[in-house]
Amino acid sequence: MTTTDNTLNVYGTSAEIAFIDDLARKPQAAMLLSNYVAAAQKRVSWGAINREQVIEYAGLLLGNAQAAAQTATRVARAA
Repeated sequence: MTTTDNTLNVYGTSAEIAFIDDLARKPQAAMLLSNYVAAAQKRVSWGAINREQVIEYAGLLLGNAQAAAQTATRVARAA
């Protein structure tokens, strides 16, 4: 296997961000992202993934998901 082949098989930051984006699109995004952030704090092996970048990104999306959930609750109560 060549170096190029190894590079193509690396799961990196962009793939992890794509995974987090997928979590954020789910109806239970707040719970999923909360669990992701909690698990990330315990994760030991990050490989080619930039730990700080993905945790910060997941935290940002978690805040957005929590705000959206609160807004949906308020709207449902007002209806």
